[in-house]
Amino acid sequence: MRRIVLCLAVIAIGCPDRSIAPADPVPARVFNKDIPVDANLDVLFVIDDSGSTRDKQQVFAQNYMNFVAALAQFPSGLPNLHIGVVTSSIDVGRDVGSAACHPASGANGALQNAPRDPRATCASPTPDRFLADVALPGGGRRVNYTGTLPDALSCISSVGDAGCGLEAPLEAMKRALDGSHPENAGFVRRGALLAVVILTDEDDCSADPALFGRPPIAADSRDFTCAQEAYLCDPAIASPGMHAGCRVRHDGLLRDPRDYASLLAGVKGPAGVAVALIAGDPTPSIATGALTAPFRQSVAVLPSCSATINGVFAIGRPALRLDEFRAAFGDRGLFRTVCQADYSGALTDVGKLMIKALSPCLEGDLDLRDAQPANPGLQPDCTVSELANDGADETRIPRCPMLAETQPDPAGARPCWWVAADPACDTETQLSLHVERTAAPPPSSVVRVSCAGADVN
Repeated sequence: MRRIVLCLAVIAIGCPDRSIAPADPVPARVFNKDIPVDANLDVLFVIDDSGSTRDKQQVFAQNYMNFVAALAQFPSGLPNLHIGVVTSSIDVGRDVGSAACHPASGANGALQNAPRDPRATCASPTPDRFLADVALPGGGRRVNYTGTLPDALSCISSVGDAGCGLEAPLEAMKRALDGSHPENAGFVRRGALLAVVILTDEDDCSADPALFGRPPIAADSRDFTCAQEAYLCDPAIASPGMHAGCRVRHDGLLRDPRDYASLLAGVKGPAGVAVALIAGDPTPSIATGALTAPFRQSVAVLPSCSATINGVFAIGRPALRLDEFRAAFGDRGLFRTVCQADYSGALTDVGKLMIKALSPCLEGDLDLRDAQPANPGLQPDCTVSELANDGADETRIPRCPMLAETQPDPAGARPCWWVAADPACDTETQLSLHVERTAAPPPSSVVRVSCAGADVN
């Protein structure tokens, strides 16, 4: 029997120590989770600001209350939040005839602290580059914005529709996080879960500037150049028609979505990231031709979905590149269609995804065979460590000796860990991790748990 290592719940970064387990099972799968000890959550919203997204932005913003309400269901209350917003517009690196694609300020991965939509009526809710809402010792919260959190978030995410039509949400995300903007400093915290939420109605066009040196197929269809380079289809996307079996191309002038997934995982470690994508349905069959509504293009990628939003006909085009990026995070990657009249359910689901990632609930189809039958309670095959100083210091936490199923032996070493059934956990096993301590954990540390998955052979 082959021994294989697969990643399902999140990207696997190692196998648990199986020395305490019965000798038999093949370590086929490993599920890893990083749990911030301080319930810190950094959320980056990447909002498409091209000409077709105003109505989508408005309905999205109207439902931020659902996102915040979902986060407030965390057992200890609203997590300690940093929330930032960037647009999908970047400096594409050469003249494409649009000033919006050479942003001098405010875009290109810079976090927004004021509305960019000239029709927005709200005033900037904060002088800082992101919203901060953090619990204080003894109760209360420290905030850096005026008004309510949903209203403040709605204001800074009113980015308008005058942005670059060569949407590059992945590159905008990178530039927001890679240190190239000193004004973004402080947004990403040590020991925090990092979540990225992308709202767009077109696929990603993060590209080598050389791509935009090619003459467009038509004056009103420069973005078709992106589609020609983005996918491998039968037949190739060279002229209008139906194209089947489309998949993401990895060897062209568009930057590989997998590289952006690796970069994001490198910021926090793959077990410390969650991604939500609200975009056009990523269908493998792509139609191209003249687009007549809701706007006109001589040659275009035709929509994979449509909806009426605020009484206006709206479309979404297939987001295969973005969906490949999302899929790299397994169960920590959520997709919801942009083609819906009401984003209340989508934003509730985004909040639930983050709470699930923050919680001590164990994720994945775990091996539930008892690794220590003589120790009361369920003893799954897991290892647990405490990571401090951005993971530079790792300390193994031993399993607790138990007197009963939910009663650790008070004479045992501390810290130690145990698990128990928890119906509040929205996971396959509904198991929750408990860490017994006699002293506070290191600040900004995370608890990393790695558990063997069920044998699927």
